[in-house]
Amino acid sequence: MISKKLVAASILAAMGTSAHAIGFKAGEWEMDISGSVNAYYNTTSCDNAGAAASGALGVCGGTATGQDRTSIQNGLLPGFVIFSASTKQAGYDLKAVISIDPGTTFTGAGTGTSGQLVGDQRRVFLQFGNESMGTIKAGRDIGLFGQNAILNDMSLLAVGGGSGFNGALNTTLGSIGAGYIYTEFQPQITYTAPAMGNLSLSAGVFQPKTPRGEADSAGIQALATYSLGNTGKLWGALINQSRDTLAATAPGAGNQQSDIMGYEVGGALNFGNLGLVGNYFSGEGLGTTLIGFGGADALGQERDSDGYLVQATYKVGNTKFGVNYGSSNLDATRNDNAIMLDQTNQMVLGVYHSLTPSLTLAGEYITREEKYRFAPAGTPKGEESTIAVGAILFF
Repeated sequence: MISKKLVAASILAAMGTSAHAIGFKAGEWEMDISGSVNAYYNTTSCDNAGAAASGALGVCGGTATGQDRTSIQNGLLPGFVIFSASTKQAGYDLKAVISIDPGTTFTGAGTGTSGQLVGDQRRVFLQFGNESMGTIKAGRDIGLFGQNAILNDMSLLAVGGGSGFNGALNTTLGSIGAGYIYTEFQPQITYTAPAMGNLSLSAGVFQPKTPRGEADSAGIQALATYSLGNTGKLWGALINQSRDTLAATAPGAGNQQSDIMGYEVGGALNFGNLGLVGNYFSGEGLGTTLIGFGGADALGQERDSDGYLVQATYKVGNTKFGVNYGSSNLDATRNDNAIMLDQTNQMVLGVYHSLTPSLTLAGEYITREEKYRFAPAGTPKGEESTIAVGAILFF
């Protein structure tokens, strides 16, 4: 089976905490360095090019040309190196985390230009607290809404959807946009309450999401997690943000209010070698794929959206077999009449083999479909299928 240490390392790394791979002491500070490198060979067949649509990233690389694509790139996780420093002073646990998250691809590759490395910096935050007061985090780190969905996606260690973008993104998509909203790594100030038995509660204020116009208040996210011990866990999350001065794109429309509101519930359960995961989200103005993306029409009215992901995995020795299916829906408003995304569906079949405790070899077969509303004749949907093979190493 896949090493528990490896899975823990991926989750700890994604959340910006150290896996204690390389540690040393500097004065009163504990210093840790951890990281990961991965690469996948992806071949994507464009079965139906579809069309460019509002709220859609687009299958087949988003070009709607029907061109098959091949890439060698990162999977759902980028490469990363995480530096952390922690200590205890005056009864408080202190910690600082900084990460560097490079990709494997150059923008402009294949176009005759030299391009530059695709990458980002996902984590830069401080935190302090203790068992009686809880913990405060300030800086940029993984969000609360959508966090458990992506961390329990089996494609976290592999590819999932999005390889058709041919390295234009720093990572692929996993089941983002086809089952859950991407949690993103966001500027935030969050508070995690002291443990209450098996229940953990976190809430915070977040940098506003402003795809158009201005926002006069911060976003709010909250997460509740209930541990079931070795059996798994259950979770629920909320997101809310007011955008009171959204500049509408329609001529003469003026400024309109367009808020983001949503919730999700889910769970991960283990029964011996069998693992089950389910997640459901729903919201107004929440959009699809990314928080707020496609969440409002041209007049600023919120669109409703929802989606679900179901997943089953089974371990045989050092190998895990898995299948998941996800679907995300974006509803039109009474103002919509131009082509827009209606539904995205994706299925992933995966095999993940732990060659060593630090190295996993993975292979996936992915089908992804986009259905459109108000589509012209001949472009009712886009379809693609992908085969991905590669490896991921943690240290």
